[in-house]
Amino acid sequence: MNATYDIGSDIPLELVPRRCTTQLYQPVEVPSFLVRDQFIAYASPESTYAVTRDLIKSAQHSILIGIYDFTARHMRDLLVDALQRGVKISLMVDLDNLKGENELYTALVGAGVEGVPAPSCASRHARYFPSCHEKVIVVDDLWTLVQSGNYTDNSIPENEQDGGDPGHFHKGNRDMGVAVRSAPLAAFFSRVLRSDMQLEIDASLEEGLALEIPPAPRFTLEAPRPPRLPPQLFPSRRYRPRHELGLLPVLSPDNYMAVIPYLLASARQSIYLEQQYIRADQPQVRRLLTAIADARQRNPRLNVRIVLARPFGSDLTKENRNLQELQSFGLQLGSHIRYLNPQYFVHCHNKLIVIDRQAVLVSSQNWSDFAVTQNREAGLLLRAPALASYYARIFALDWETGLQTLNRETPLETLAGLESAPVEMLPISLGDYLVV
Repeated sequence: MNATYDIGSDIPLELVPRRCTTQLYQPVEVPSFLVRDQFIAYASPESTYAVTRDLIKSAQHSILIGIYDFTARHMRDLLVDALQRGVKISLMVDLDNLKGENELYTALVGAGVEGVPAPSCASRHARYFPSCHEKVIVVDDLWTLVQSGNYTDNSIPENEQDGGDPGHFHKGNRDMGVAVRSAPLAAFFSRVLRSDMQLEIDASLEEGLALEIPPAPRFTLEAPRPPRLPPQLFPSRRYRPRHELGLLPVLSPDNYMAVIPYLLASARQSIYLEQQYIRADQPQVRRLLTAIADARQRNPRLNVRIVLARPFGSDLTKENRNLQELQSFGLQLGSHIRYLNPQYFVHCHNKLIVIDRQAVLVSSQNWSDFAVTQNREAGLLLRAPALASYYARIFALDWETGLQTLNRETPLETLAGLESAPVEMLPISLGDYLVV
């Protein structure tokens, strides 16, 4: 089945059933790291591609990628170019029949990439996680990139200039990432990715094992193109600490819920949270919200600011119920919660936490029970004021320009002050919108 939808439509948000029976997963022991080398903080739409391109072009011998959604042809071209230079590329993708993804994956494997489907509910062989939703890239066993964004046109738009060229700017999602130069950290993430790949490889070799996956519909999805440039564009921030900087991988299902509730509860001045969505009725998410409430109870002046994606679909009933749940934790629309402004961005796909402008989590975890306890997800918690301030400045723009009401009837062209202008549509990847 083929269908065309826009983001004002009510569409099914699951291509592969993600509530499958999963196999027993053995959690990994997650160590902390001390790093006194280079860091690169970056964000979409303005700098993710430029940072990623430069690191991929610098690769000498290997690139290892674990990613949820891969549909961007310009990223395919970068990898093919690396292959032609003799770089070995290994790729794990959660293949769920997104438009063009299987074809792109097959083409890369045909070109020489070592390709392995992720051991998720989308696999025909190994199902250890509902979704393999991480976005981790390891280059030359030295650089590790951890981010919120997929390899889709809007999460990694092809802005060649770091920080974006206003005259030739590709608009896209708000996403964030960090690259770290550390051989020990790269070795850790390589072990995690390779272990997950091996689960799939071992299961595929078992004679007679081939699980059925219901056929998924094929979607062509469109959204309004943002009519304006963001008021400020942010180039990446390169940073080398004077002293060793502590960082901790934060993985699901391994240690997210052992770390993040305590991080939130430790806040003394501010909590900045930018998320695609918050499922406030789910038990583990309520634990996270309770941690915020506890921090506010200890310090009534605590500044809590949350930026979310505008609801996907024309029926606002579910989102209004969700806002009521958030209100039960003392979080009010407008004063504590805003929606990323579609004048400037296609979608809020970020998963950011900044605490007191001292610590920052850059990760792939949405705030759903699946994401924080069952999916394969990955993030990095950095206790680095210089980096936390970089992300906080970008967050401040999204907050100040954010929508303070939930009103589906307000047309995009009115929001933009362009009442007479037609709304231009652009293709988007459903993988950036799926609830996982």
